[in-house]
Amino acid sequence: MRILFIAFYFNHSNEIASKRLQGVSKYLPQFGFKPVVIVPKTSNETVIIDNVEVIETEYTDMISKFIPSSKSNESVGEAPSKSQTNPLISKAISLAGEIFAYPDGMKYWYDPAFEKCCEIIENGKISGIISSSFPITCHTIAHDLKEKYNIPWIADLRDLWNLNPYINHTFIRNYFEKRLELKTFENANILTTTTPLARKTLQSLHPQKRIEAVVSGYDPEDFENVKQTSSSEKLTLMYAGSLYNGKRDPSILFDSINQLISENKINPDKIHIDFYGDTTNLEELSERYNVSRIVNVHGKITHKEVLENQMNSDVLLLISWMSESEKMFIPGKVYEYMASQKPILSIGYPEGSLKDLIEKTEIGYHVSNVEDCKKAIYDYYLKYNNSELKYCGNEFADEYSMVNTAKKFAQLLEEIQ
Repeated sequence: MRILFIAFYFNHSNEIASKRLQGVSKYLPQFGFKPVVIVPKTSNETVIIDNVEVIETEYTDMISKFIPSSKSNESVGEAPSKSQTNPLISKAISLAGEIFAYPDGMKYWYDPAFEKCCEIIENGKISGIISSSFPITCHTIAHDLKEKYNIPWIADLRDLWNLNPYINHTFIRNYFEKRLELKTFENANILTTTTPLARKTLQSLHPQKRIEAVVSGYDPEDFENVKQTSSSEKLTLMYAGSLYNGKRDPSILFDSINQLISENKINPDKIHIDFYGDTTNLEELSERYNVSRIVNVHGKITHKEVLENQMNSDVLLLISWMSESEKMFIPGKVYEYMASQKPILSIGYPEGSLKDLIEKTEIGYHVSNVEDCKKAIYDYYLKYNNSELKYCGNEFADEYSMVNTAKKFAQLLEEIQ
């Protein structure tokens, strides 16, 4: 059975969203559904997957719609710097965004995408629709297709819409956003999101809707040719990814190691930490906590190199924002860590979806303070020195692959046929 998969970020390999979008489309054919993926033509990159038809449509982003490219190029320089330093201009730009980027800055993709979807539906049998946000425009397209053709529809919210704790709008924008969300999903057969806590939160706004938690996972094919090639002479901890302008703060990690060194519990010559990707404040923080000689900042590398370095590290680090807003989220990186089958040290908010996942699968420690972090590091250090450090994930850890994510979507599609 053919389905439409409206997936804006499918072709964006540098976006974490693409992992879920590509994984679902890749493995749905194993369960009887052949996706036709609708994406905007936004770059020269086109992802090719066997048994997956990818159709690119025309696309104009919001800025280009109002500012021709020649004028846009001319404006790079003095004008933006003035707007950044003038609070009134910055405020005006922010308010303009509240008005013109409603419901999102990709809204001009609606017309070409909707037209292409109608063409596909009218030229061949389509058994279902999956739309995945962000952007919200994916769902407005699907809503109108559902109204026009009455095709079963699953709306997948990788992040919540109005209940997203990281998005702040004006009171007026919030009013219209909430009204639009309720209207958009009124004819959806099923809403899906990525964690049980996110599902519970979303249900509070849509009490009458069927909502399912469909967790993400790793793509097994990413790891087929990734092997451990060396053994480290030091206990090697590794972090790869963004620090989100310091919201993901390694201070607890650095403070813990500094204290363990000061207490003569670990030898600084027998431990080091590799950071790949974001370098925000790493040098300053490592110097502040007197651990700069064991912290290695490498900058950005390719995804393949990340996977290879994970295999050749001893402990994989997760650093989350120490905020209650993090409770409902699970970073996509944890699934790749599972596939690498290395012990994990997670530092973040004391409760929530990530902690529940780590405890359920027994893949490592989740800590939120220096004392617990010290205990975890010291435990790993002793086991490493005694050649006893190993991955301890249980049978539940094997469930978190994109094959099972696609299987869940296939089951839901079958139920609404």
